Amino acid sequence: MLRKITGEKKIGHAGTLDPFASGLLLVGVGEATKLLRHYVGLDKTYESILRLGATSDTQDKTGTITKLETTLRPIPKSEIEKIIKKFIGKQKQLPPMYSAKKIAGRKLYELAREGKEVSRKKADVEIYAIRILSYQFPLLTIQCSVSSGTYIRTLGHDIGTELGCGAYVEELRRTSISNFSVDDATALDDADWEESFIPMKTVLVSGTFDGIHEGHQSYFQQARQLGHRVFCIVGRSSVVERIKGKKPDFSDKKRVALVKACDEIDRVYLGIDDSDEKVFDFVASLQPDVVALGYDQEAYTHNLESEMKKRGLHTDVVRLKPFKETEQKNSLLKRKDPSA
Repeated sequence: MLRKITGEKKIGHAGTLDPFASGLLLVGVGEATKLLRHYVGLDKTYESILRLGATSDTQDKTGTITKLETTLRPIPKSEIEKIIKKFIGKQKQLPPMYSAKKIAGRKLYELAREGKEVSRKKADVEIYAIRILSYQFPLLTIQCSVSSGTYIRTLGHDIGTELGCGAYVEELRRTSISNFSVDDATALDDADWEESFIPMKTVLVSGTFDGIHEGHQSYFQQARQLGHRVFCIVGRSSVVERIKGKKPDFSDKKRVALVKACDEIDRVYLGIDDSDEKVFDFVASLQPDVVALGYDQEAYTHNLESEMKKRGLHTDVVRLKPFKETEQKNSLLKRKDPSA
């Protein structure tokens, strides 16, 4: 449907929703699909209506109701609150059979539809908070803040089991993913959906990267906070030698590979060895919205903002904070360990 609406073939998302559920879904279109890996595994918040007194083989309203307590008396809210508190914190959760989790290459829901139930390993999850939004027996509405990978259907089922009456999820809505809120989202049928697209903001970092240490990782993490994707220029050995008086220990190819292996980096370029004008032309060709400089970085930083402006770009130049600068420098690390 999104392909038809946007006219784009390349579309991806950062986590599915159950077919019966509603709410927030993070979607990347075109080039932005490459960034979705940064948004997988984020904490989430849900609002869910549980129906007490019944259970379902899918743990939600779409399944077969397998138990119904017709004579069940309303459970006091105070008792429910007491039970709910037991579920807050780190725990092991058994993935439901009706889920997209794969075992031996098969999705669990495919096996479940064939009438098969297989052994599953419990997964580590964390439930940060649960609060009751409303309660009118047999419907209990709760809000849950959880780690990625937590099944709210299973949580509802387990709450029902602990209460002794059974429960399944009647409605489920995802209201936030990390700091993304459904209140800021655009509905599929919104005529102004194009206005909701967030242009990708590119942050550019650069350096020698003669071995990656915690200081570099901090540098990359800080840079990511300034935009949506991070590009990196790795200085050529010949340029590094001219600036620092000695060649890097690692080859150009090796240093590029080291940076590529860093999760925060989306694209890596080997720098050029040419005049300053050509170097600034090369930087401008990457069209950075922000250039993030290390706390002690000096090469090609003078008048960088004005050089980008001369080339038609409005680029912000930001000096990042140091991270253990008395420890996390390649020169210092190599003094302690010549093989570093």
